[in-house]
Amino acid sequence: AMLRSPDGMLPQSTEATILFVDIAGFTPLAERVGPQDLVSILNEYFSALVDVIESHDGIVTQFQGDAILAVFNVPQLVPEHAAQAVSTARKIQQTVAHRTFKGERMSCRIGIATGPIIAGNVGALGRLNYTVHGDAVNLAARLEQLCKTQGTNLLIAGSTVSCITDVDFEPVAYITARGQSNSVMTYTIN
Repeated sequence: AMLRSPDGMLPQSTEATILFVDIAGFTPLAERVGPQDLVSILNEYFSALVDVIESHDGIVTQFQGDAILAVFNVPQLVPEHAAQAVSTARKIQQTVAHRTFKGERMSCRIGIATGPIIAGNVGALGRLNYTVHGDAVNLAARLEQLCKTQGTNLLIAGSTVSCITDVDFEPVAYITARGQSNSVMTYTIN
């Protein structure tokens, strides 16, 4: 259910929340199970996560290896996009913790950031993909990577946290994302 070049969809510039989720320990898993099993495991895992994302009004714009990039608030409006992304992260964590995928236990890392993005169909003639660009996209991906060093499976940017009033977030650390001068406060949820 990946969004591919919806007709007549004009590029948009808007605030949105980006969720980036990646499998922890993917390389050892890939080496252990072999290519056919790996594809079956990934397909079952991706299907489960896409269901969660879409049930919270998110859109998957990209699969990158073992990672998923999802966006909330484009192309359709999601008024509570930050809260929906955080709810999605919690549900993904529950889903992954409480089941196996073709018999394999998995765990994942998630980064979430909110900010101005540009969304639109990008690519070559006849091969357009709906994609999102902007600092929030880069930051969400960076936060996912920083989960390793911060000892958590979920890092949320202050820009997202400031949109949500009814969740108890725990401050983690100030981080500086690549290519950005100012540091960002990050949070998690226990």
